[in-house]
Amino acid sequence: MATDLSLLSEVFVISSLFLLGIGYFLSERGHNFLGKHFPKKIGHQFSILGWLCLGFFWWIEVEYYILIKDPVNALICAAALPFFGYLAYHEYLSILWKESYEPLRWLAAMTVVAGGIYFFVERIPLLAGWLIHLVAEQSIWFLDIFGIGNTLGPIDYGENWDGSRVYRPGSEHEEVRVAVEADGWKDPLAPSVNIVLACTALQSMIIFVGGVICTKAPFRSRLNGFLVTVPPIYILNLIRNAVVIWLTYEHVWGDETFFWAHAVIGKVGSLIALIFLAIAVFHFLPEMQDSILGVIDLPLREAPKNAPDIPFAKGMPMMVVYITVFGLILFPFGASADSIHSQGIDVDWPLEEIYALSFVLLFISAFLLFFYRDPYREIQKGIISPADGLVQEATMKNGMVRISIFMNLQNVHVNRSPIKGRIISQKHKPGGYSPAFSKDSDKNERLITKLDTKLGTVKMTQIAGFLIRRIVSYVKPDSKVKKGERIGLIHFGSRVDLAFEESGIDLKVKKGDRILAGQTVAIFTPMSELSTVEKVVEAPKRILSKLKATASEGFD
Repeated sequence: MATDLSLLSEVFVISSLFLLGIGYFLSERGHNFLGKHFPKKIGHQFSILGWLCLGFFWWIEVEYYILIKDPVNALICAAALPFFGYLAYHEYLSILWKESYEPLRWLAAMTVVAGGIYFFVERIPLLAGWLIHLVAEQSIWFLDIFGIGNTLGPIDYGENWDGSRVYRPGSEHEEVRVAVEADGWKDPLAPSVNIVLACTALQSMIIFVGGVICTKAPFRSRLNGFLVTVPPIYILNLIRNAVVIWLTYEHVWGDETFFWAHAVIGKVGSLIALIFLAIAVFHFLPEMQDSILGVIDLPLREAPKNAPDIPFAKGMPMMVVYITVFGLILFPFGASADSIHSQGIDVDWPLEEIYALSFVLLFISAFLLFFYRDPYREIQKGIISPADGLVQEATMKNGMVRISIFMNLQNVHVNRSPIKGRIISQKHKPGGYSPAFSKDSDKNERLITKLDTKLGTVKMTQIAGFLIRRIVSYVKPDSKVKKGERIGLIHFGSRVDLAFEESGIDLKVKKGDRILAGQTVAIFTPMSELSTVEKVVEAPKRILSKLKATASEGFD
């Protein structure tokens, strides 16, 4: 996959930075170009594509980390698509709610700045080599202060590398490095130490640089934020490198020395330092702290008042999200199987089984997301259908109208109020497991909701099917509902029954009709309105009769 998808990998990473940059610019306000107006939502659409491209780029990198047997970074890369997909989802919410979320825009801008700097340095071997050599020289300078002599080897652009030093695709994974050679004091059993791009602290510095530059704050505050973070990070990283070199070459803890020095002491020390530096920068840039907290609080983001609802049912189990995320994480592990085996590399992980499991999970998640969809429905006049589905009964008998609508698995299972009114009562009745389309389903689990309306009392019964006996109600007794308002969800196969008085009712559906929630099922004309119509029709006749009588009297 690394070879076959190398070009695609470059396309994804370059496109992501470009799209996020354009998205940030356009999502601030509407813009006019060449006589055409580009609204803010186009910026969010660009950002959606940008986040997804970034997620796919890291997905492709999973195979590399499997090949070098680094499961931690492989897992992080595999989780990138669900994470960036979540950010893309919030860009969609910004379009739906017509409201930008500034912390998310800040994150997009920071990603462009930080990612652009790192991409520029990492992809140009000559530039990366210069930075690595500079950091290596200054790192051993700290050792020279204590009389510990070191020399540096030449810049190594990668084993057997004979390609361009101006641009190198990331998929090549050929690290530029500079070897550190001890001047006679290295333990013979100690491994050699090389300074690579990761040893320059470039990642840490550009994160702060991007965050500071993209924060909306006075220039002086941003300058102070830069000064209290970037120079200290650079200096502390030089000290860290010197300590790792000294501990490794002294072979302090035997063969585990480099691991403890680099992965434990170095990383833990760096983490502690970054925490203190973050506290310092937040002192000068509280706006940056607000942006970070805003990103962390994305799951708590609230919809503005009267905003359109999201296209998924309220009450959808979180298990649907978990299945989707796990399927997306496992997929790149399994997709790498053929490529890894073709290179003759043995991996201890059951990649084929992981591949099969990921397909099963993704298929299930696609079905569940489709089932729990909640699309827009146009609300028509009169009494409307509370559900999508097949009309099984539409009768007027014994003074009552009875309408029964059966919902298949492919139907939307969110139910709506058939008419404006007040919830009088709700009664839950446990029941059996019969299919919702059978006569025995009248004994299934159900939720009976009674509404006080202009028709009188309307009884709406939500009946569960045989798979999952669960009905979720969105309303409570004594609450008022609008016509077409969502009032509940039935999990899987189900049925909805309506019952109300037939007086003044003109039924508009029949058995066998297929209908969507919000469409008219009946028209109600109150007797008072009929009386008014009769008066309007009879009034001209009465006036004409009086005129005739008056005329007759005049002739007499």
